[in-house]
Amino acid sequence: MKIKRFAFFLPQFYEIEENNKWWGNGFTEWVNVKNARLLYNGHKQPKEPLCGYYNLLDKQTIIRQTKLLHKYNIDGMAYYHYYFRGKKLLEKPAENLLKWKDIDQKFFFCWANHPWIKSQNGKKIILQEQEYGDQKDWEAHFKYLLPFFKDKRYEKRNNKPVFMIFKSIFEEKDEMMKFFDKKCKENGFAGIFVINTCSSFEEYKRIKKYNEGMSYEQFYFFREPSCGQNITNSAVRKIDRKIRTIVNTKTHFGMAPPVYSGDKILKKTIKNAVYGNDVYHGIFFEWDNTPRHKKLGYVITPISKESFKKYYSTIKNEEYTFINAWNEWAEGMMLEGTKEYGYKYLEWLKEVDDEEK
Repeated sequence: MKIKRFAFFLPQFYEIEENNKWWGNGFTEWVNVKNARLLYNGHKQPKEPLCGYYNLLDKQTIIRQTKLLHKYNIDGMAYYHYYFRGKKLLEKPAENLLKWKDIDQKFFFCWANHPWIKSQNGKKIILQEQEYGDQKDWEAHFKYLLPFFKDKRYEKRNNKPVFMIFKSIFEEKDEMMKFFDKKCKENGFAGIFVINTCSSFEEYKRIKKYNEGMSYEQFYFFREPSCGQNITNSAVRKIDRKIRTIVNTKTHFGMAPPVYSGDKILKKTIKNAVYGNDVYHGIFFEWDNTPRHKKLGYVITPISKESFKKYYSTIKNEEYTFINAWNEWAEGMMLEGTKEYGYKYLEWLKEVDDEEK
């Protein structure tokens, strides 16, 4: 069975009213990308897109991205879905894709159900709170999702729409997912297929325990190799001190972000990662969120092709893998081409796929 590969897709590259209000007129993620600066010797910023600074509302941009997916054997996109008890943010790219039936792009939603927060003068300001509401709110959410679920391009597993949850533990989750499962069955599906996200072994165990006794099917995955510690995404604001004992760190006189070895992370991951029928693993190639967080961010150096192939050989028989990411430009994770590397990472993925044939 060929592994299905989906890349996370950030719909942040067009203007919305809220971002103009919160971050300034004309804001998109490209503002952070263009304003990135070198923070230490050997730092490689800013990153520049090979295709130019696009707008995700442009249909030709989506067509171009879809052609790349097909050329390099990527199965589809995992669109970040920002939904806050009826309030939607950055929803237009997915809505446009639903409308543009002529674009052959498979996709599903990753519900990014965390609040939006802005740090200012050392304080955290909540820009958009996440509330889960009650069954009336879940009904409205499901009605919004249903046209996507019914689209033939939306990923299903055993006739169950795939629905990924970014923040996998919240009080209303069990009842909410039971409701979604019931509504899916009422609309001709076999239920809903929930994928929980986690980024460490400790988090995996917490989610596993939390989900005990839940009546619907549950699967889990590590967002990307993390050698048993929170090192990406969930650790953007706070890096676990234990990581410093695992991988080499350069502090650059305390004036720049820590830098971790991508190859050493992969080596530890292969040794320590959790494997099993209930785990889907992620792939990452590098990381640098300093365009967004400046010296409060951190860097993971690009992995080598040899390390990638060795890691990929440990997950190639899994049903899914999730690549972080297609276009996380302000976090230094881009499958789409850069002026620095071209389409190198896409070429690696296609090469290991071709070798399996």
